[in-house]
Amino acid sequence: MSVRDLFRLVFKSIGVVSLFYVFISLFSLVFPIIESENTMSILLMAASLLLVSIAIYFVFFVFVDQLITVLKLDKGFDTTQITLGAVKTEKIFEVILFTLGMMNIIDVLPDFLHWVFKKFQSDVSHSTNDLYLNDFYSGSVTYDITYDIFYLLIGLLVILLRKQIIKLLD
Repeated sequence: MSVRDLFRLVFKSIGVVSLFYVFISLFSLVFPIIESENTMSILLMAASLLLVSIAIYFVFFVFVDQLITVLKLDKGFDTTQITLGAVKTEKIFEVILFTLGMMNIIDVLPDFLHWVFKKFQSDVSHSTNDLYLNDFYSGSVTYDITYDIFYLLIGLLVILLRKQIIKLLD
């Protein structure tokens, strides 16, 4: 692997992680757009996130060679080849996408399990004196569980569709 290839791999990895979190941020704007009266500011934020994602795609995927040349990252090394063994770019991206999906699932799983426990507790409880259980089906709790389910689904989809995502990014 050449030094240029190594930096290309590093920049594309940074791009994958950045795009993942930009798209997660876009998904988090879906419900505020639906439920809010002031949708203009939320739509403006969504448009800016789309522009940022396009910029990230162009910088880290399309113009990555020009970025390496401008920053002169492949200059000044003793050798032009780096020996990493039998490492393939696809496998590295697969590990990155799997890690991102798992981080997303692990981040949301405690809240989701807490919601399931409270739901079960409210269904089997004979007393409804607990204020949280009385207010359990309020809009914010429903919003939170929907948000958690979407995050879980996104994490699962990234893990399950990581090979197809790699083909799109390559």
